[in-house]
Amino acid sequence: MQITAAQCRAARSLLNWTQEQLAVNASVSRATIADFESNIRHPMKNNLRSIADCMFAAGVEFISEEENSGVGVRFRERKLEYINNVRVDRLNRTATMRMRYAGEDFVCVIDLHAINDYHRTNFSTDDEFARAISSILHIVLAAVERYAGTHIKEGKMLINYDMLIGN
Repeated sequence: MQITAAQCRAARSLLNWTQEQLAVNASVSRATIADFESNIRHPMKNNLRSIADCMFAAGVEFISEEENSGVGVRFRERKLEYINNVRVDRLNRTATMRMRYAGEDFVCVIDLHAINDYHRTNFSTDDEFARAISSILHIVLAAVERYAGTHIKEGKMLINYDMLIGN
Protein backbone atom coordinates (compact mmCIF):
# COMPACT_ATOMS: atom_id res chain seq x y z
CA MET A 1 0.00 0.00 0.00
CA GLN A 2 1.20 3.48 -0.81
CA ILE A 3 1.06 5.82 2.17
CA THR A 4 1.00 9.58 2.01
CA ALA A 5 3.21 12.04 3.83
CA ALA A 6 0.22 13.08 5.95
CA GLN A 7 -0.45 9.44 6.89
CA CYS A 8 3.20 9.03 7.88
CA ARG A 9 3.07 12.11 10.14
CA ALA A 10 -0.25 10.99 11.65
CA ALA A 11 0.92 7.41 12.27
CA ARG A 12 4.15 8.64 13.84
CA SER A 13 2.09 10.91 16.08
CA LEU A 14 -0.20 8.02 17.12
CA LEU A 15 2.88 6.03 18.11
CA ASN A 16 4.41 9.08 19.81
CA TRP A 17 7.60 8.54 17.78
CA THR A 18 10.09 11.19 16.72
CA GLN A 19 11.40 11.20 13.15
CA GLU A 20 14.61 9.71 14.52
CA GLN A 21 12.75 6.84 16.22
CA LEU A 22 10.85 6.07 13.02
CA ALA A 23 14.08 6.19 11.01
CA VAL A 24 15.79 3.73 13.38
CA ASN A 25 12.80 1.37 13.44
CA ALA A 26 12.41 1.48 9.64
CA SER A 27 16.18 1.26 8.97
CA VAL A 28 16.18 4.43 6.86
CA SER A 29 17.82 7.81 7.35
CA ARG A 30 16.13 10.58 9.32
CA ALA A 31 16.49 12.76 6.22
CA THR A 32 14.36 10.26 4.28
CA ILE A 33 11.59 10.64 6.87
CA ALA A 34 11.90 14.43 7.08
CA ASP A 35 11.92 14.89 3.29
CA PHE A 36 8.95 12.56 2.84
CA GLU A 37 6.86 14.18 5.58
CA SER A 38 7.66 17.64 4.17
CA ASN A 39 6.72 16.53 0.62
CA ILE A 40 10.24 17.39 -0.59
CA ARG A 41 10.79 13.94 -2.11
CA HIS A 42 9.09 10.57 -2.20
CA PRO A 43 11.15 7.68 -0.72
CA MET A 44 12.32 4.78 -2.82
CA LYS A 45 9.82 1.90 -2.90
CA ASN A 46 11.76 -0.32 -0.48
CA ASN A 47 12.21 2.55 2.02
CA LEU A 48 8.52 3.48 1.85
CA ARG A 49 7.59 -0.15 2.46
CA SER A 50 9.98 -0.33 5.41
CA ILE A 51 8.44 2.84 6.88
CA ALA A 52 4.90 1.51 6.50
CA ASP A 53 5.79 -2.01 7.71
CA CYS A 54 7.51 -0.87 10.91
CA MET A 55 4.51 1.29 11.86
CA PHE A 56 2.14 -1.57 10.96
CA ALA A 57 4.20 -3.91 13.17
CA ALA A 58 3.95 -1.30 15.96
CA GLY A 59 0.15 -1.40 15.73
CA VAL A 60 -0.91 1.23 13.18
CA GLU A 61 -3.25 0.53 10.28
CA PHE A 62 -3.27 2.71 7.17
CA ILE A 63 -6.70 3.39 5.69
CA SER A 64 -6.85 3.88 1.93
CA GLU A 65 -9.17 6.34 0.23
CA GLU A 66 -12.65 4.97 -0.31
CA GLU A 67 -15.15 7.07 -2.26
CA ASN A 68 -15.39 10.35 -0.35
CA SER A 69 -13.99 9.20 2.99
CA GLY A 70 -10.31 10.06 2.37
CA VAL A 71 -7.18 8.40 3.72
CA GLY A 72 -6.33 7.97 7.38
CA VAL A 73 -4.57 6.02 10.11
CA ARG A 74 -5.76 4.25 13.24
CA PHE A 75 -4.61 1.76 15.81
CA ARG A 76 -5.44 -1.75 14.66
CA GLU A 77 -6.35 -4.88 16.53
CA ARG A 78 -3.13 -6.77 17.14
CA LYS A 79 -3.47 -10.51 16.78
CA LEU A 80 0.22 -11.44 16.60
CA GLU A 81 2.52 -12.09 19.53
CA TYR A 82 6.21 -12.73 19.06
CA ILE A 83 7.23 -15.30 21.64
CA ASN A 84 10.99 -15.84 21.42
CA ASN A 85 14.21 -15.31 19.49
CA VAL A 86 15.19 -16.57 16.07
CA ARG A 87 16.76 -20.04 15.86
CA VAL A 88 18.84 -20.58 12.73
CA ASP A 89 19.21 -24.06 11.19
CA ARG A 90 21.60 -23.71 8.24
CA LEU A 91 21.48 -27.47 7.54
CA ASN A 92 17.77 -27.23 6.66
CA ARG A 93 18.15 -23.65 5.34
CA THR A 94 15.52 -22.28 7.74
CA ALA A 95 15.15 -20.04 10.75
CA THR A 96 12.30 -20.47 13.21
CA MET A 97 10.49 -18.22 15.66
CA ARG A 98 7.69 -19.20 18.06
CA MET A 99 4.65 -16.98 17.68
CA ARG A 100 0.99 -16.78 18.57
CA TYR A 101 -1.72 -15.50 16.23
CA ALA A 102 -5.24 -14.92 17.55
CA GLY A 103 -4.44 -17.20 20.50
CA GLU A 104 -3.03 -20.04 18.34
CA ASP A 105 0.61 -21.02 18.90
CA PHE A 106 2.62 -21.73 15.76
CA VAL A 107 6.17 -21.81 14.46
CA CYS A 108 7.14 -19.22 11.89
CA VAL A 109 9.60 -20.85 9.48
CA ILE A 110 11.70 -18.42 7.46
CA ASP A 111 13.41 -19.68 4.31
CA LEU A 112 17.09 -18.64 4.58
CA HIS A 113 17.24 -18.33 0.78
CA ALA A 114 14.61 -15.59 1.16
CA ILE A 115 16.85 -13.77 3.65
CA ASN A 116 19.82 -13.98 1.26
CA ASP A 117 17.66 -12.81 -1.64
CA TYR A 118 16.15 -9.95 0.38
CA HIS A 119 19.59 -8.67 1.41
CA ARG A 120 21.15 -9.55 -1.98
CA THR A 121 24.02 -11.39 -0.35
CA ASN A 122 24.98 -14.86 0.89
CA PHE A 123 25.25 -15.16 4.65
CA SER A 124 27.30 -18.08 5.92
CA THR A 125 27.04 -18.16 9.72
CA ASP A 126 24.16 -18.46 12.18
CA ASP A 127 25.10 -15.10 13.65
CA GLU A 128 25.03 -13.39 10.24
CA PHE A 129 21.59 -14.84 9.51
CA ALA A 130 20.29 -13.87 12.96
CA ARG A 131 21.50 -10.28 12.50
CA ALA A 132 20.04 -10.14 8.98
CA ILE A 133 16.65 -11.32 10.24
CA SER A 134 16.77 -8.92 13.20
CA SER A 135 17.44 -6.03 10.82
CA ILE A 136 14.19 -6.76 8.95
CA LEU A 137 12.16 -8.11 11.88
CA HIS A 138 9.48 -5.47 11.34
CA ILE A 139 9.09 -6.70 7.75
CA VAL A 140 8.91 -10.34 8.88
CA LEU A 141 6.31 -9.50 11.54
CA ALA A 142 4.23 -7.47 9.08
CA ALA A 143 4.33 -10.37 6.59
CA VAL A 144 3.31 -12.86 9.28
CA GLU A 145 0.42 -10.66 10.38
CA ARG A 146 -0.77 -10.20 6.79
CA TYR A 147 -0.66 -13.90 5.86
CA ALA A 148 -1.18 -15.77 9.14
CA GLY A 149 -4.94 -16.01 8.80
CA THR A 150 -4.60 -18.13 5.66
CA HIS A 151 -1.09 -19.60 5.77
CA ILE A 152 -0.76 -21.34 9.15
CA LYS A 153 -0.93 -25.07 8.44
CA GLU A 154 -0.40 -27.78 11.06
CA GLY A 155 1.13 -25.31 13.51
CA LYS A 156 3.63 -23.84 11.01
CA MET A 157 3.82 -20.91 8.65
CA LEU A 158 6.49 -20.62 5.97
CA ILE A 159 7.75 -17.13 5.11
CA ASN A 160 9.19 -16.83 1.61
CA TYR A 161 10.77 -14.02 -0.40
CA ASP A 162 7.52 -12.96 -2.06
CA MET A 163 5.94 -12.43 1.36
CA LEU A 164 8.90 -10.32 2.48
CA ILE A 165 8.64 -8.01 -0.51
CA GLY A 166 4.88 -7.77 -0.26
CA ASN A 167 3.77 -9.88 -3.23
